[in-house]
Amino acid sequence: LSAYSVYVEHKVEQNLHDDNINPDEEFRALCDIDAIGASCSAVFQLPEGKMLSFFGLVPKDSALDIPNGILGMLFYTYVFIRCNMRSSELILLDRRVNAVVCSLALASSVFLARKLYIIKEICVVCLTTHVLNTTVFCRAILEVVKKQKDKVT
Repeated sequence: LSAYSVYVEHKVEQNLHDDNINPDEEFRALCDIDAIGASCSAVFQLPEGKMLSFFGLVPKDSALDIPNGILGMLFYTYVFIRCNMRSSELILLDRRVNAVVCSLALASSVFLARKLYIIKEICVVCLTTHVLNTTVFCRAILEVVKKQKDKVT
């Protein structure tokens, strides 16, 4: 999903800057669904689509001003690696660090979902990502709680 969102954002940017494009050849994202009024390509172009610069953490248009989709790819790569490596020697794989990382992902989902609600926009890719982030967060919290219960007993 994250990789697709980066692809869509890139293609939309390309269309905006290419004056020679034939309207019949204009890019149309699979997640732009007129029947339900969904437009992920419009949502990805919002200022919140690059949260690092939106919140002033990096300068706008700098090399670190990356789309949320790239942040998502980094996050899901972390989740994948953590699920497939069970070494307690690496601090990044610690269940408490994982809970913090997943909390940040969930916080970004809540912020972005609220924005979608405010502007009354439907984004299928975004909503699916929010569901995934909520699921990953719940699993992380359950892991912390389970370990705490194991220590008590």
